[in-house]
Amino acid sequence: MSKTRLTAFLAVFLVAIASFVVAGCGSSSSTTTGSETTAETSEGGGEEAAGGGGEEAASGGGEKLTVGSDIPYPPFEFGKPGSYTGFDVDLMDAIGEEIGREPEFIKSSFETIFRDVAQGKFEAVMSAATITEEREKVVSFSLPYYLSEQAIVVAEGSSIKGLADLKGKIVAAQQGTTGLELGKEKAEAAELRPYPEGPTAINALKAGTVEAVIIDDPVAVKATEELSGIEIAEKVETDETYGIAFAKGSTELLEQINEGLKKTIENGKYAKVYEKWFHEAPPLPGLEKAIKEAESK
Repeated sequence: MSKTRLTAFLAVFLVAIASFVVAGCGSSSSTTTGSETTAETSEGGGEEAAGGGGEEAASGGGEKLTVGSDIPYPPFEFGKPGSYTGFDVDLMDAIGEEIGREPEFIKSSFETIFRDVAQGKFEAVMSAATITEEREKVVSFSLPYYLSEQAIVVAEGSSIKGLADLKGKIVAAQQGTTGLELGKEKAEAAELRPYPEGPTAINALKAGTVEAVIIDDPVAVKATEELSGIEIAEKVETDETYGIAFAKGSTELLEQINEGLKKTIENGKYAKVYEKWFHEAPPLPGLEKAIKEAESK
């Protein structure tokens, strides 16, 4: 090999080595937190970059807790993947802080959500889910975290003023919900149409294809605040409470979540989240009574 060719070969070899080192450094920096990561995060949302990022870096974050949820269902859960928000999301985040777990919400259909958690597709379900005996045959529930009522939503000026007026009407409700069950038991509707999502049922009312929607009261309030032409005809009192669902046998996780929930009530985090989403103080005496009753069973 001539000196010229040797020199050229060595030059190419050194360039290759340098490229390999640079590539290795680049790969390493992508898995750490630093100025480049902060800059990238700030493009997605300044608030998150300014607040959450530093705190997570300091604490090291917690073990992921996968949570199935039927999204959208405002004000309990809504938004886009990676930026879900709502009462359920914020409360689960607060519970996660108490138990050292970082919740990760996964969109799921409410019709199959309990079967999904029972089969291990995620660890928990937090999705404005009413605790019922029928569901408890499939999953285990946490202590109650929310006291619920149903509401009947109609077009403004409708002759429907309450549950009794649904007789002979076309009524909508979300499939798999207690609103649908209430319709079956008491509405005497000419047709009870199940929809895959609550907002879809509301849209059907707006379009005039149904005459009323039976849905959870907070969801009804949120819809009437944001959409014109609809109103709440009646709020229907129930003894329903929401719970977080787990696969049968997830005793340790269920107990951790229960303790975390009670801590958020004791330290004021629950009230803070509740007031943020419902603009009023939470009914803590009623909730604490429901929790005591559940613990005594």
